[in-house]
Amino acid sequence: MNWFVRNVLVLHVLALVLAFSWIHGGTRPDLLMPVIPWLTVFMLHFMLVFPQAKSTETLMQARRRVWRSLCRDPLFWFSLILLIVLVIPLFNVAGAPVFDSVAEIWINPPPPYEWLPSCVAADEHAVLLLWFPPALIAALAARHGLLKRGKRLLLEMICWNGAVLAIIGFAQLLTESDSLLWFVPLESHFFSTFGYPNFAGAFFTLMFALSAGLWMYDVTLFMQSDQFAMADSNRSFFARHRMAVPMILSFVAAQATLSRAAILLSVIVFVVLCMYLILFLWARISRGAQVKIAAGIFAAIALAVISLMIFNFSAFKAELNTLTMDAVVERVSGTGYYHVRVAKEIYNDHSAFGVGGWGYPHYQMQYMSPEDLKHMQIQGGANVHNDAWQFLAEHGYVGFGLIVACALMLIVPLLVSVLKLMRNASKLAKKDIDSNSPSSHWLYCIPLPLIAVFVGTTATVCHSLGDLPFRDPAVLIVWVLALACVPGWIPVLKWSKSR
Repeated sequence: MNWFVRNVLVLHVLALVLAFSWIHGGTRPDLLMPVIPWLTVFMLHFMLVFPQAKSTETLMQARRRVWRSLCRDPLFWFSLILLIVLVIPLFNVAGAPVFDSVAEIWINPPPPYEWLPSCVAADEHAVLLLWFPPALIAALAARHGLLKRGKRLLLEMICWNGAVLAIIGFAQLLTESDSLLWFVPLESHFFSTFGYPNFAGAFFTLMFALSAGLWMYDVTLFMQSDQFAMADSNRSFFARHRMAVPMILSFVAAQATLSRAAILLSVIVFVVLCMYLILFLWARISRGAQVKIAAGIFAAIALAVISLMIFNFSAFKAELNTLTMDAVVERVSGTGYYHVRVAKEIYNDHSAFGVGGWGYPHYQMQYMSPEDLKHMQIQGGANVHNDAWQFLAEHGYVGFGLIVACALMLIVPLLVSVLKLMRNASKLAKKDIDSNSPSSHWLYCIPLPLIAVFVGTTATVCHSLGDLPFRDPAVLIVWVLALACVPGWIPVLKWSKSR
């Protein structure tokens, strides 16, 4: 019971992640509406009333600490302003554009207050309130309401949730099910609880990066200096390698989604993390461990190659054959289709506040050429397949700027922490008698989970340049929570007064 009381906020944040990821990957507003608002309210309540308390403080002192830190956090104020900007269009509806067939022109009805944010349809725009506010409140709850041990526990639980979702996806493939979770029929390819393969691909690529970071942290006895907590080398084999289970499952799941972006990005994440592990952590482990890691990497690569040669992964090989440099450049640049060009033109005409949430599909036809109309995309045509340009078109530079500001308020403190760690390592290197000690090198002072979070979240941003992962709340909430929870592995430096 005491464990539950101490971690009640962790469990509520996790419940929000579970709801988004298990309810159709977060893409069914009709199913999310009865659940997400209540979970968000409860999470906010427990953050303010029952935050995790330090051993040296009472619950009331913990509450005051959280309230003060919230008021001092720019993320809180940017999130509040973004919420206001998203709520105003619900009461400032412009209506859908209408084509005048006589004059052959499009008529865009003005909103009641043209100087305020507006939308085409209040019910469509309201979907965004199920995306951003819950994710940002979850990030604030993790940042201020959880202690370091709570942040570590939450991120590990999120990774295990990804592992369970991967197993569900494999089971559906093995049973050749044509229904999501075996009871929602879908005609197109799907994986696990995600009806859109690219959503699933972005989700499991991020899960792979996070799980890999936690696994590498456990197996390398990271940061064995006086300034950092000593890792316990006497733990069992499972305790040291437990995160390898969600890591492997998430990587295979990213491939099984048949998302070309996920296939490419998950391999890039794998290569980058392996390079960091080999090149920069080599001096920190014994020769026997070096041999084991090299053998493990070689075995993983060999197994993947042999599997492709032996087994008939026809669908996977077909997607792999279309993954060319020209295809990647065409998708990222948006030159292969009309969506990015249309979104740019909508933004140019509605640059301040955009046309509101889900306003792009209503406005796109008036900006399309006759040739575009002949080849108009029906399935998936409601999205630009470039998150930045769709958010600019629908929310203008004000809304998009607030979204970017919230992201920066999560990222900048991490960069500041990295600079502090590097500075401290540099000072230690000057004073250290053993200048060849790994702890004296600035690169070794960066916690491995932080490296993995940077790599994984960057991969999601790269994916968003050619698709729409940030329009899936399951991906969005894991992305912000990864940045909010990783400080649980960043050591607190104790500076002496002489410094």
